[in-house]
Amino acid sequence: MSIKIRNPFLLRASESIESDAGFLRLYSPLVLDFFIELQAEGKLWDTLFFIRSSPGAGKSSLLRLFDPNSLLTLQNRKSGDEFKEVFKKLKKIEVVSDDTIHVLGVNLTFTRNYELLESFAGIDVGNRERLFYSLLNSRIITATLRSVLSLKRLQFPEDLSRIEFCYPNSKLFYKRIEVPCNGQLLYDWASGIERSIYELLDSFLPMTQTSIEGHNEVFSFESLRPEFIKVDGRPVCTRILFMLDDIHKLSSRQRDVLISHLLANRSNVSLWLSERLEALNNLKTNRGRDYEELNLENYWKDREIKFEKLLSNIAIKRAAESRDGVEFSLEHLQNELDLADIYQEAKETLFKNIVALTAETQKFDLWKDYLFNLDGTPQEICQKAKELEILIHRNLAKTELALDFFLSIQEMEEKTDEKIITAARLFLSKQFGIPYYFGMSMLARISTNNIEQFLSFGAPLYERMLSLNLNMTNVSITAKDQDKEIRRIANEKWRELQKMIPESALIMRFLENLCLFCFTETFRPTAPYAPGVTGFYIDASRTIQLINEEDWLSNEIFEDLQLVLNTCLAFNLLHVKETMQGKKGQKKNVYYLNRWLCVKFSLPLNYGGWRTRKPDDLLRWTRK
Repeated sequence: MSIKIRNPFLLRASESIESDAGFLRLYSPLVLDFFIELQAEGKLWDTLFFIRSSPGAGKSSLLRLFDPNSLLTLQNRKSGDEFKEVFKKLKKIEVVSDDTIHVLGVNLTFTRNYELLESFAGIDVGNRERLFYSLLNSRIITATLRSVLSLKRLQFPEDLSRIEFCYPNSKLFYKRIEVPCNGQLLYDWASGIERSIYELLDSFLPMTQTSIEGHNEVFSFESLRPEFIKVDGRPVCTRILFMLDDIHKLSSRQRDVLISHLLANRSNVSLWLSERLEALNNLKTNRGRDYEELNLENYWKDREIKFEKLLSNIAIKRAAESRDGVEFSLEHLQNELDLADIYQEAKETLFKNIVALTAETQKFDLWKDYLFNLDGTPQEICQKAKELEILIHRNLAKTELALDFFLSIQEMEEKTDEKIITAARLFLSKQFGIPYYFGMSMLARISTNNIEQFLSFGAPLYERMLSLNLNMTNVSITAKDQDKEIRRIANEKWRELQKMIPESALIMRFLENLCLFCFTETFRPTAPYAPGVTGFYIDASRTIQLINEEDWLSNEIFEDLQLVLNTCLAFNLLHVKETMQGKKGQKKNVYYLNRWLCVKFSLPLNYGGWRTRKPDDLLRWTRK
């Protein structure tokens, strides 16, 4: 029986959800569709697979799904309504069947303590690398043995001796232990290596050549195959999935050494490496024939409707876990009665502006007649008035000599595209305080393809719904109140940056200048980059001439800018989206603001609006 809480949206990371049943009830498995596609192409298993994302995008939750305890819980409850969809998708990728778990998930989470090896002065570079491999092998082996016991519902450490390790040791990987052997002996040997390494790091004595067993490679993956592991004489599984989580916590050299080693020594092992997008050079990693990759943010960027469905699914599941039984409900339309006075004032102001703009020409008379006689709601009339105002500004800004012919209604309709409509809605919001950020679709965009970010906005909104429920009123939050609450949350997140990120003054100064630039470009009367500017492309070819185009990333002059961009990527303040805009076939990496920053600075949430900046332009934003 589950224990329900008042506001389940407050449960963020999967690690904070203690019970496996609770985790599975809240998990939305839509991302598994990507794995189903890979399975159909024969690319899911027996390969190196990278899972990359910013914090909170769902990579740790994804890995937890393959943990033995999660799979056992799912197997036992597969008929339950909350678990059916997850089970069905895992069945399609051959992780489970109706009566068996086929995959043994082994999760090894990296911590910063691996870096201690890198900085230990008493060990030369060659021995540091050997000890790094030794530590990896020992931890992979102990993690595998623990997972075997979990999958078979056995006790640790009492039942280790029931595990049989049948590896023939033909390649002599195991030099100081006789194999085949039982699990207890294997565990004692592996944990002894780990213990010896940390005793060395805690001491001030130099390492001797024979004191610790050093390894020349990561051989544990090859030796820990399903056919070499049995319990009570019976096979444990048909496939082992090794999951190395948070490899970004390795030193940069350790990470490079590990990945290079794994790529060079492919052995048909199912190995998933999970990491944050922490560094600029991560963006240069391309999928090739030797590995597959899932960038969670990029996956959802190309599937906006599906991501909104994912968030709706999460919201339904979270609300169902509330003890108050309140649905997550957001109004997706404005209440025009509440905004009647504002729209009346807006209509009068816009009509006066248009009359003043066109006082010296007759060519807009047909447009004005159309507007002034438009039969629509106040909201529709104000929307059309702002669209026409933008079109008139654009026409008047043209420098070429134009004849004063009447512009037709057809011309007006042809020029009024979706970008103009969206820009007009944003301009109305800024000028008259009309709600802009409201509705589930808007909240999905604000979440920037990040589940934890959705929950950070969803929790206060759901708290508001709970309060409305106490007052016995409609729990669905109005557009006006949504807009107000979402802006409040964004302002609060901005204030929290001072405590959350390193060099916060430098980072926030850069972001403020960037957002001011975007704001200025967005709200020009002609809306030249409609619906607005929310990103930039770095044109290194126009950098100061003393620096080669390719070298600005490593030049110390741009050290502050490198720090800013790395930090903004690591903390999901900026994200990169590949675009084909520009010369035919030319790909560009555009840096876009996280959408909550767009809310903070009253910017649109659409993509596509970006401006080109030189590295030295960006550098100035860090200094003023």
